[in-house]
Amino acid sequence: MSEAREDRFCALYEGTRPHIIAYALRRTASRDDAADVVAETFEIAWRRLDDIPADHAGLLWLYVTARYVLSNHSRRVHRRDELAARLAMELRGVELGEDAPDEESVVMQLCLNALTPDERELLMLAGWEGLSAAQMGQVLGCSP
Repeated sequence: MSEAREDRFCALYEGTRPHIIAYALRRTASRDDAADVVAETFEIAWRRLDDIPADHAGLLWLYVTARYVLSNHSRRVHRRDELAARLAMELRGVELGEDAPDEESVVMQLCLNALTPDERELLMLAGWEGLSAAQMGQVLGCSP
């Protein structure tokens, strides 16, 4: 990576960041969403730095890029919300055991909590999910 390229990106970033942040904040539901949009916009700018015009046109290029990023973000949020709504409908019919836990359940939970996260996941995949060693290996990204 050349120092000139890095210097050009830093100058672009410092000169346009407040504008892109304001743009994203006005168009998203939360600061976290805006931060994601800004980060992705500047990530694209870094990759495509040679395509960004010098001078004020660079800011316009970033606005166009942020607009596309926002559009993709909106589609992701919409799909996520639709999925959440479908899952909520499915879960309405599921009875969750909210009775007071019995002694055996308390002991079992204490034992599980004493394990490392990896050990706990392995036991839960085997015991609750009923997976075979080969299936567990696939889920965990290791050999059976």
